[in-house]
Amino acid sequence: MEQSVMIVALFVGAGLLAYVIVPGLIVIWDRVLDAVEENEGEE
Repeated sequence: MEQSVMIVALFVGAGLLAYVIVPGLIVIWDRVLDAVEENEGEE
């Protein structure tokens, strides 16, 4: 397998991972902030 093909595959894989992980992290962070705000309101 040529090195250029490996590099392209790596970039495509990284792009797909970022495309899946970034929205997931945003959703998780949003839920964390909501939970923190709810806990502060209860006290």
